[in-house]
Amino acid sequence: MNKTKRFLALALALVMVFAMLPVSTASAASGSKWVSAWSTSPIDASLSELGILDELAVPVGAISNRMVIESTASGTQVRFVLSNEYSLVPMTVKACSVGRVVKSSLTDCVMNTLTARTVRVNGRSTFTIPAGGVVTTDPVLMKVTAGEKLCVNIYYKDVTAIRTIGLIGADSYIGIGNTTHSNRVVPIPLKYEADSGSYEITTTLKEMDVKAAAGTETCVVFGDSTVASEIPRLLAAKLRDNGINNVSVTQEAIKGNRLVADGVGKAAKLLGSAGVDRFAEDVLGQAGVTKVIVKLGINDVVHPHCASKAGKAPYASLEDMIAGYQKLIAMAHAQGVEIYFCEVTPWKGYTRNVFGAGDDVQWTAGIDQLRVDINAWLSSEACPADGFISLSGMADPADPTQLIPSQTPDGIHHNAAGQANFVSQIDVNLFK
Repeated sequence: MNKTKRFLALALALVMVFAMLPVSTASAASGSKWVSAWSTSPIDASLSELGILDELAVPVGAISNRMVIESTASGTQVRFVLSNEYSLVPMTVKACSVGRVVKSSLTDCVMNTLTARTVRVNGRSTFTIPAGGVVTTDPVLMKVTAGEKLCVNIYYKDVTAIRTIGLIGADSYIGIGNTTHSNRVVPIPLKYEADSGSYEITTTLKEMDVKAAAGTETCVVFGDSTVASEIPRLLAAKLRDNGINNVSVTQEAIKGNRLVADGVGKAAKLLGSAGVDRFAEDVLGQAGVTKVIVKLGINDVVHPHCASKAGKAPYASLEDMIAGYQKLIAMAHAQGVEIYFCEVTPWKGYTRNVFGAGDDVQWTAGIDQLRVDINAWLSSEACPADGFISLSGMADPADPTQLIPSQTPDGIHHNAAGQANFVSQIDVNLFK
């Protein structure tokens, strides 16, 4: 009888010990891990200073933002990283939810309310993000499939307090009042049109993580406007089509971004901080990251020669660029992350007609020589990166200094055909 009591006491003690194990230990035991399945690069700007609220003629209080995003990983739970990093004051989120998308278009945005789940922080449905800080939400039990679209809804106490926004990666809408559990919102697209580009504005939402199977990893596409497109999602789909289901692909690209200098000029804030400065947070801060693909450098070549940026955009030498790339490599390798550089693609024919002032830059062989020299170094044995992704198949065979004319709208960016071509040249063996 005493032996039986001792056995029961030991069993009860073991149960209590395992019940108190931290989540990370329990997760390891269950064979799952958190990986980033969607992300965007936050910048410092408010809706007010961009003129968006005035243009939309919506009240500044009691506003919801519905963001339709695509998961590139499958899993059993989701959580979100919400950012207030550029604000000097705390920001209150009155309510937040996630649900499955029924329909998303310019004329309609519908969420399946039966799937809607309240998103909480420390068990609270109303919470505050500290000034200059970020919060990671509590996990939400929701099975997600790679390629599936979700609605993330945030209801704000005061929308004027928002100073951290994203510029790509979602269909985004304004809802009047608390629409976090509404099936349909009046589709007021949250967009910003500027001479420097067209932007889909996301507020506060920085990253979505998915609780995926052990062995799943994240690859981040890091760069400028030449990858601020569907390229990351096309790559994710290509991997799945080739039976590679354990890699998510996220996007950390900013239009007009440079490697070694911050954005300057009228659209300075929209161009983001230098790549060498944002790399650690935007890439290495993501859950489950093991690889990064970098396509960054063309704006370091072009911007210093633009009339609109004369005397503002600093010139970059080849030595400056190599030093910048080496910084990225060192940071990635210090965290055990593989880093691959894409060829900096041609731009002949691009004139950057902005602000209605006519051609802002003209291609010359002299200006372009820096791009040629960058590619020569990135593809050489002197570059200590883990690999080089040649995009030579994007160049016009008749003139390799320009893109294939049918695959570019302006000589430097890639249309749908160009993006498909881009992804076709990435070897899936990098991910096996």
